[in-house]
Amino acid sequence: MDAALKAIEAYHLSKTYWFTEKEKGLSGSLRSLLGGRKVFVEAVRRIDLRVEVGEVMGFIGPNGAGKTTTLKMLAGILHPSSGEVRVLGYLPQRREKDFLRRISLVAGQRNRLFWDLPAEEYFEFCRVVYEIPASPYRENLKRLIEMAEIGEIMKVPQRKLSAGQRKRCELAAAFLHDPEVIFLDEPTNALDLINARKVREFIQEKGREGRHTILLTSHNMADIEQVCERITIINRGEIAYDGNLRDLPGRRGLKKQIRILFGGPWEMDELKRYGRILHASGQEVSLEVESQQAAPLTAHLLARFPVKDLSITEMPLERIIESIYLESAGPAPKTDGASDSAAPEGEGTTRGNAEGV
Repeated sequence: MDAALKAIEAYHLSKTYWFTEKEKGLSGSLRSLLGGRKVFVEAVRRIDLRVEVGEVMGFIGPNGAGKTTTLKMLAGILHPSSGEVRVLGYLPQRREKDFLRRISLVAGQRNRLFWDLPAEEYFEFCRVVYEIPASPYRENLKRLIEMAEIGEIMKVPQRKLSAGQRKRCELAAAFLHDPEVIFLDEPTNALDLINARKVREFIQEKGREGRHTILLTSHNMADIEQVCERITIINRGEIAYDGNLRDLPGRRGLKKQIRILFGGPWEMDELKRYGRILHASGQEVSLEVESQQAAPLTAHLLARFPVKDLSITEMPLERIIESIYLESAGPAPKTDGASDSAAPEGEGTTRGNAEGV
């Protein structure tokens, strides 16, 4: 691969849907059928995105933010309404055979496996479809079986497996043809703690190889913290943050938490002067304070009170992400017209925002 080639490049990428708003009753259905009011939905709104070869990136946002729509455009399942996108130098919407051989998409809420086939036979089906030579296939399969811990269930029909076992089989199948770009949409969705951890470890191991570019969407912050170095946050179809995960706690305006374990008497009213009390139980108190005030306040607390133990922590990742969601929330974005090819904008059109498919 050309060293200068980006794994993913998107410029002003947008996707707008429309649907006909139905009025109540039979007469309303007839009016909608003959020409009702069109509602335009901006799922993705002029986003720019560049991902290097070998990056493992978390692509996160609230429900309806545009995550899945973006992934489907990058994988070529949906056509953009406007803007440009290239993945490995290809135009995804063309769905060229060489392009499809170099990518993989795993959706957390959809099973790509054949219900009555065991993994062993489904993997052989994948080998034929992707035209994988016998020797690389055997090597990849052996390594993937070990990583996914599915050696004991290779001959069991998929319908007999648990959700976690099926998900690990599905991930192994997604990597079987050694794709260069992998889109993982909620891979730990509805999994228990043990299976979710195994899935994360599998993704981590593939990410360490440095040969695969992985885009991961998840509402489980453990997935993001343990697997990704870079995160991109999308909200209302627009990029709200793009940067290193480690840089998030240093964002301006974020607070820190001070946990104090007292070894003697303390006064609630006096502590309230230092910051917001998040928790107080017996001799243990948690304070939320401005980041720049954490160090001097700590020194003052140690000098003023009988402190047995004290620790300073960053705001939990969930709270940080939530604060970015709130910062970027605003009025639903508007369009100037129908940018999708479905139909032109008609009289009485309304607009909104949603994630779409």
